[in-house]
Amino acid sequence: MAKTSPLPSASIPSRPSHLRQTNARGLLQLLREHNPCSKADLVRYSGLSAPTVSSGIAHLETLGLVESMGDGESSGGRPPGLLRFNATHGYIAAADIGGTRLRMMLADLNGTVIAQSSVLLEAGQKSPEGVCSLVAEGLKAMCRKSGIPLRKVLHLTAGAPGITNVATGVVLSAPNLERWNDVPLRSLLQSAVGVPCMVENDTNLAALGEHWRGAARGIDNFVFIALGTGVGAGIFLHGQLHHGAHWNAGEIGYFGVSGKKRRAVRMRELGQLESAIGGRGIEAEWLKVLHRTSPKATRDLTQLKTSQIFDLAKEGDRAAGEVVRYTAAILSDAITDISLLLNPEIIVLGGGVGSHQELCRETEKLVQRHEFAQPALRSSSLGTQAQLHGALSLSLSSVEEHLLL
Repeated sequence: MAKTSPLPSASIPSRPSHLRQTNARGLLQLLREHNPCSKADLVRYSGLSAPTVSSGIAHLETLGLVESMGDGESSGGRPPGLLRFNATHGYIAAADIGGTRLRMMLADLNGTVIAQSSVLLEAGQKSPEGVCSLVAEGLKAMCRKSGIPLRKVLHLTAGAPGITNVATGVVLSAPNLERWNDVPLRSLLQSAVGVPCMVENDTNLAALGEHWRGAARGIDNFVFIALGTGVGAGIFLHGQLHHGAHWNAGEIGYFGVSGKKRRAVRMRELGQLESAIGGRGIEAEWLKVLHRTSPKATRDLTQLKTSQIFDLAKEGDRAAGEVVRYTAAILSDAITDISLLLNPEIIVLGGGVGSHQELCRETEKLVQRHEFAQPALRSSSLGTQAQLHGALSLSLSSVEEHLLL
């Protein structure tokens, strides 16, 4: 069992109500860490007296945050009464707004997923108002399916595919969606769903998800690169998500591409790297290669999506292999530039395109040519759900701050 430091006495306010609140917050944190445990365990972990722990637990039970599990195993004397955190006291929700699909999750206060939802975004549903309406419908549907009253949902975090000011809840620009410039998404969502909301860039959320329960768990310096419809990065430095001075840290889709004249960076346009190795760029390269190598290619081949092209490459198709190598060459250059600047321990490749095994293999070969700036490459272990798990982790953090208020 992990060693637990006593509650910090120096920071405890002198007013009795504040003292009680601080003790209860610390005890709740310890209970969640060591769930389940006894009051005697909490005395030992916290350094507080037995009466203080009993008083704090009684307060938490009154709030519905702690429940008794009955007696535990005896070590020779009277068996201890076990307590556990009541994870069903409330629920949290997550939404991932993609270019073509809206994915959602509902979880309890342990982060255990209770229900999921996924719907395609039709042409008339991609406006901010249309998406918020779908989020509200999806949340209600998940609650009905799980038998959970909507009033027990305490928080929702949504990921947006663009530059997002987390402090104001405004999506500054999302080029892959229509009319998504300076969108007050947080206020629109709160009006639609009726619960407190937070918004964040979707790739940042994916990085949070991988750090919380994925391929970057326990690693405090890493970069998550998402390749799908768009291209972006989530940057973790010293265990914290790095947003930058103006919320655009990680917008690597605007990187230049070797051999091409550098374009001016414009917020409401696709960046050069994204145009080259985002999903549409890779599919355009596939058509060029097909035209050169197989001018009479069937319609089925010309309609392939990026993941299908990479699947063909894995089976040995030469034209598809050329497209994978084209993508890997551009991606490896971006990874090297990132590594020279930030020196991350690992790079996690994710998104519908980025996590493909064939692309990872080719990219790693190119990165390993260098004498240094060689971060280990890992495929996302959470796949397309990384953003949702990251959103759940943010909602949990927000709820934890308000459980005792």
